[in-house]
Amino acid sequence: MIASVSTIIPCYRCSKTIARAVDSVAKQTLRPTEVILVDDGSGDDTLEVLLQLQRDYGKDWLKVVALKENSGPAVARNTAWDMASHDYIAFLDSDDAWHPEKIAIQYSWMLKNPEIVLSGHRVVIQKEKTQFNHERIPSNIKSQKIDRNKILFSNVFCTSSVMMKRAINQRFSPSLRYSQDYFLWIEIILSGSQAKVLNFTGSYYFKHPFGEGGQTKNLLNGKAAEKEIYRRLCKSGSTTFLEWRILSLWSLAKYYRRVLICSLR
Repeated sequence: MIASVSTIIPCYRCSKTIARAVDSVAKQTLRPTEVILVDDGSGDDTLEVLLQLQRDYGKDWLKVVALKENSGPAVARNTAWDMASHDYIAFLDSDDAWHPEKIAIQYSWMLKNPEIVLSGHRVVIQKEKTQFNHERIPSNIKSQKIDRNKILFSNVFCTSSVMMKRAINQRFSPSLRYSQDYFLWIEIILSGSQAKVLNFTGSYYFKHPFGEGGQTKNLLNGKAAEKEIYRRLCKSGSTTFLEWRILSLWSLAKYYRRVLICSLR
């Protein structure tokens, strides 16, 4: 049995980690129907590694797309999204990995709750050189509804935990180089769609979620992106002027908290 899920992985200079990510998809107890890897103009040996993975796993299951120039993860994910042909899409970053039961649990839950458009779950940081210590997934999956206020004040959805309905109209904003995922989650929820976080750990990070590597390394970029997101929401009328001021101050407080945490590591 396979799941009607398209897995989307944007790839940028990830030749050292992408095999681990794909391996975690291949080892799912319920496999997604397809995996789409998008090389975002890496300019190194990443594309060669992706093509070798395609030969290893088969081109019918693992598809590779090569963008001519680096355009950012929003464009890479949207490109794969437009190619996807299955009912649900699940995102995975090239330096992350999945628990082997992630798809089986989350996909089954989504089928039983068709009113939910977007779901996520918990993520744990895994030390690079240790074996996976897969947490036991509870038999009774509980969920928390993520409403307008919750998503405006906090990005509770780690991208590598997200599964969502493919046929929605929203897409990642190509004009945002950072926090495109957060903006998309906000747009989905503010449009009236329902979203929930499930109480199981289904994904693994191999670095801290901010201040260590990848797009989240530069804290100032993340702060600027949040500022722009809140400005857009206010300009479009999705939030009030007062809400915009409160959210901006909250974002500034989060930035200084992250600076302090990074300085203490």
